[in-house]
Amino acid sequence: MNLEPKTPNPEPKLCYTRRMPESSPDLSRITIVLVEPRNPDNIGSVVRAMMNMGLYRLRLVSPMTYDFSRIEAAAHRSERFREGIAIYDDLGDALADCNLVVATSSRFRQLGPRVGTPAQLAPAILDHTRAGYPAILFGREDWGLPNEVVDQAHLQMVIPAVPDYPSLNLAQAVLLVAYELRQTALDETAILPPRIDPTDPPATEAELTAAIDSLHEALQMAGFYKPGQEPAKRIKLGRLLRRADPTSSEAGLIRAMGYVLGRKLGE
Repeated sequence: MNLEPKTPNPEPKLCYTRRMPESSPDLSRITIVLVEPRNPDNIGSVVRAMMNMGLYRLRLVSPMTYDFSRIEAAAHRSERFREGIAIYDDLGDALADCNLVVATSSRFRQLGPRVGTPAQLAPAILDHTRAGYPAILFGREDWGLPNEVVDQAHLQMVIPAVPDYPSLNLAQAVLLVAYELRQTALDETAILPPRIDPTDPPATEAELTAAIDSLHEALQMAGFYKPGQEPAKRIKLGRLLRRADPTSSEAGLIRAMGYVLGRKLGE
């Protein structure tokens, strides 16, 4: 089995200035990303949950152990699925081609992204499958996703469990999220207008990160950040641009603006 990384083959607006090509939401484009999973049995259970609900894109970031046989024990007849699992050392590389990043976490932070339940966020996630690959992140079994990972996501997903006992098994969490996505995709009455324009799709995480970094560097050169304020302001800048959900060309425009401003300030 080849374990090298593989390159994969907000509310909807109701009116447009021009008619966009129509396309249907596609569950197979949704990417589940497990960040530092510790137990290969849990990975196998996640594979089974995904296959139950018609999701087939799984990426693992720095797994502690990857045991082919234990995945097969938890998910029988999963040979074809396992061949498509991609393993990465860096989360940024795993998300580079994704056009929406949703972090699952029950921790609320003042500077965190917009929060919603799986049912509330399912339409936005499915909308992004029309012209790209949205990703849903799940953290390691013992403490979930780090705050810095959640802060850099477009959206934060919270499963509304009982407050006194909110902890879920990794595979249970994936199954609940995948179920809501499948129910929304199969619901013919769900309002999913084609907001995505395939000719200028949402920016990938790599494009958006490059735009944020370019603007951040220009602001640094301009002396915008006061001492001690840079980390929080940087988080706010990233949150602002991710909430805007820019297209690929718009992210390129922001990156070019930062580059030109930085060049002028350096003269």
